[in-house]
Amino acid sequence: MVHSAEAETPSFPELLRFKRVQAGLTQRTLADLSTISPRTIRALESGRVNARMQTVRLLADALGLDGLARELFVTAGLGGGGPVPVGAEPCPAVPRSVNALLGRDVEVRSMVSALESDHRRMISLSGLAGVGKSRVAAETAARLSSRRGWPVLWIGSGTTAPAGPGTAFGPLLRSLRLLVESGAQDVSAVCRLIGRHELLLVLDGVADARDPVGVEELLAYCPGVRVVSTSRAPWTVAGVQGTVLAPLAVPGPDGERTGAGSLDVLTAVPSVRLLVDRLAEVRPGFVLGRADAVAAVRLCRTLDGLPAALEAAAAGCGVLSLRRLADMPAAELLELPAAGRPVGVPGTIGCPIRSGVERLDPVPRKLLGELAGFETALTACEAAETLRLPMNQVVGGLGALTGGGFVRAAHGEAETRLHLPNLVRAALG
Repeated sequence: MVHSAEAETPSFPELLRFKRVQAGLTQRTLADLSTISPRTIRALESGRVNARMQTVRLLADALGLDGLARELFVTAGLGGGGPVPVGAEPCPAVPRSVNALLGRDVEVRSMVSALESDHRRMISLSGLAGVGKSRVAAETAARLSSRRGWPVLWIGSGTTAPAGPGTAFGPLLRSLRLLVESGAQDVSAVCRLIGRHELLLVLDGVADARDPVGVEELLAYCPGVRVVSTSRAPWTVAGVQGTVLAPLAVPGPDGERTGAGSLDVLTAVPSVRLLVDRLAEVRPGFVLGRADAVAAVRLCRTLDGLPAALEAAAAGCGVLSLRRLADMPAAELLELPAAGRPVGVPGTIGCPIRSGVERLDPVPRKLLGELAGFETALTACEAAETLRLPMNQVVGGLGALTGGGFVRAAHGEAETRLHLPNLVRAALG
């Protein structure tokens, strides 16, 4: 059962009284140890006065508090006499984009619901490079922090720096980073720091570089911890919910014929909506008209609705027309400069896709190359029969490929058909 942060977080007077009794101290003894008058301690415990910074620190020293317990005590004391929501305490900021997250409300709501209800305490978010895993994780974390008051501790390559020494969760974040990235921290010590406090831990791309350490123990011994992990391939942990983030929906096969006649319907399609939104940044005042509707549909379908590719194409419209981009084959579109990269840092939208293919294990990589020879979607049975491979090998390889977004699965009532996205096929060529 999930309780609200306010219900579980005591006021400073309650916290002070609890810590004093827990330490076996009378008000007089605590006054002697802290050099604060008994009258002031009585006033603080009754909530008649608010504590000053120096007073709170003297009390924390006298009570022998350290680590997270001390940080929470100090933060509560400086927050006044009322309850201090945990989410209001300083913690590392969730990475936020200047642009709104479009077309992902279903995925975010599903993840928020699963974590908030305790139906799942860890979600492993995987998918093709450029599909927006970090953005979805950030939006999920922001909503949970806002709704539940959970602090968010974000560990990832280059996303945020560790909290500084003055932030309430700085020591815990440093300990967690040392634990999950290298194992150079005692997991039991980290578990003691967390205790029963509720928090959300986001591991952004950590599992791509190494196997994170201690996460299963944190989940087992700290009931208030929830985890979101983003990685190219699903990360298997007992009880984890594996979620493959698919690209944005694209117009159907008849979109080129009917899209121009129903612009409102067309611009509601998530991939088109994202493309138009980013085009308006490059060309202020841009509105999709009938003349460009067919080109927009073709481009979204060629790019498979991949957000990073759509943003790169929109950036290219600063020097190319939308129709010229739509005429380019997928192999040429792969060479477009990736949007949002720092000045002077090279990179195309095809680079991370190709590097992802290279990181695949030999069996799924070979299977992916074989599947690239077929233009039509296949079932697992058809792939095994056509390629003359054992069914267990095909199923295992396809599992790795779908988990990484290299193969898309279309689930029908009778069968599941698998096909390669255009950009993956072009990257293999």
